[in-house]
Amino acid sequence: MNDNWWAFASLILSLAFTGLGWRLLASGRRFLYAHLWMACLFALQTGALCVKAYQTGMCPIRGASEVLFFLSWTINLFYLLLGRAYRMSVLGIFTAPAIALLTALSLLLGVSGADVQGTHDFWVTAHVGVAMMSYGAGGLAAAAGVAFCMQNECLKRRQIPGTCRLLPPIRTLEASMKRLVLVAFILLLAGEWLGWQRHLPINGAKTLIVILLTLGYAALLWRAYRRGMPGRALAYCCVALFIASMSIFLVS
Repeated sequence: MNDNWWAFASLILSLAFTGLGWRLLASGRRFLYAHLWMACLFALQTGALCVKAYQTGMCPIRGASEVLFFLSWTINLFYLLLGRAYRMSVLGIFTAPAIALLTALSLLLGVSGADVQGTHDFWVTAHVGVAMMSYGAGGLAAAAGVAFCMQNECLKRRQIPGTCRLLPPIRTLEASMKRLVLVAFILLLAGEWLGWQRHLPINGAKTLIVILLTLGYAALLWRAYRRGMPGRALAYCCVALFIASMSIFLVS
């Protein structure tokens, strides 16, 4: 079975979830089955990865197309792990558009034949896989940051429309951003260690991006936990760091 059909089905489901979710959010109605929708989306994503892994005999992270799709899978994974635990199922409405965008880019790159063919040993697979999980945690932190900014703006105007009534409380969103940034930082360090441990080939541009990203996460964590940091500034930094992490796909 072609893995593109699984990926295309996940794209359709993520777009449908985005449209329906934002429509319900705008009308002030709660999306009761958000977690279930995202679980179904996760099943389709996992199916695509499994089919690709079966076809190639290795973890599907050989090129930009596969890595982008793997990244969308990790974002959904962290949402399913943490969204319900912190009563933030509504964040699926913010996460689904990012998943749809990454999936669409993955499919477009796959059609254009941009994937790099080759074999990966255990260390390369572990290095790239852990790094992508770090970016996934950062992506969910960015989604929480967008939700925080919306909630903060509503409170500042002293107007609580239906949209903001359904969002998690400010303190919950702020705490989740801190935890997700910490997870992203730890996973990024682990990914770097795996790469250095086996002296994998170094790409100068990508290495520079990863180093700057690591320093950015470290500075943000130090400021947030030791000095204190306004929630809005934390939210902006989470979004900025996730966007910066995506620049790694722009270099060869």
